[in-house]
Amino acid sequence: MNITPLIDVLLVLLVMLILSIPIAAHRLDVDLPGPDPRALTDYEAVALVVQQNGAVLWNGEAVSHGELDTRLAAAAAQPEMPVIRFEPEANASYEASVNVINAVADAKLDKFAFVGNERYREFGAD
Repeated sequence: MNITPLIDVLLVLLVMLILSIPIAAHRLDVDLPGPDPRALTDYEAVALVVQQNGAVLWNGEAVSHGELDTRLAAAAAQPEMPVIRFEPEANASYEASVNVINAVADAKLDKFAFVGNERYREFGAD
């Protein structure tokens, strides 16, 4: 007995069944907020650099650790906290860098960014 025509009919019925099932189109109306006009304004940024000799620069000006703490506290007291852009030099000591990071954390400044790290990446190094 040849069952090929029966399989053909079943496949046609299966295709018809699949095509007759309605496609579920879920729609959800969401009221999204508009753009924040403050996001387009310039933000204040402070460049903190740790040099190879351990000196700390605040926007290019050398500061002592005590003065750094004072300036960080003043920055934290501002209504709009500045972004702290931390950029240690390539041969700066880890200890000096960690001391600056700890000072920023102690001042509770949460806008902190590492800047310029991509300069120290090496691809295909021997």
